[in-house]
Amino acid sequence: MSSYVFDINGLRVQAAYGDRFVRGRVRQLLRRWQEKQREGERLIIFLAAPPATGKSTLAALFEHEAKMIGIPFQALGMDGFHHRQSYIETHTVMREGRHVPMKQVKGCPESFDFARLHAFVRRLRHEETMMWPWYDRQLHDVRDDWIKVTAPLVMIEGNYLLLDEAPWRSLRPLCDASLFLEADMSQLQERLVERKIRGGMMPHEALAFASGSDMQNARRVLAHRLPADETIAQAEIEAR
Repeated sequence: MSSYVFDINGLRVQAAYGDRFVRGRVRQLLRRWQEKQREGERLIIFLAAPPATGKSTLAALFEHEAKMIGIPFQALGMDGFHHRQSYIETHTVMREGRHVPMKQVKGCPESFDFARLHAFVRRLRHEETMMWPWYDRQLHDVRDDWIKVTAPLVMIEGNYLLLDEAPWRSLRPLCDASLFLEADMSQLQERLVERKIRGGMMPHEALAFASGSDMQNARRVLAHRLPADETIAQAEIEAR
């Protein structure tokens, strides 16, 4: 196992990956994507998974390993397309026949600006250089024009990139390759709670949010997902 430290949305995150997974699967996929990329056109890869499965750190690992073997590659997050906090605090979402404050279920598909995300992914295909938004987990809000995208290979990671619901399923034709990170539901809640605490919540607040909204989102992703080109399991990641 090898250890890594990544900056994920403004938070320092430690991760460990099996050497066989890194030197085998990760680098193999990177080289395959590089061969698939056509000159003058950016290759777009989707990495989807339920919340708290480690997809952001996995995307960071791909970026790190691409640099190690000399492949121009950038990992981008979908979280920069959350609605602004001012919008979230003043809107509601329909749940089980009633309106609930969007801030209580932040992170659900409805709390994202889908139209803006769709437009940006379309732009990625042909714009050699563009700016990408970023979600600051310490500020709990979006920062526009934060990441300069220049690489010919780009991975976008997010919960709902392969969600088989309208309008989300219209994203799938915009990618050239897709990955799905399998989730161990027995570990998800614990990881969700830990993430919320790192983001500034009190333990009881984190448990309540994770048990409600986050776990609902996780089940939604697993129950309604489009097929991915590749699937990665936790056992594979941890293999020495």
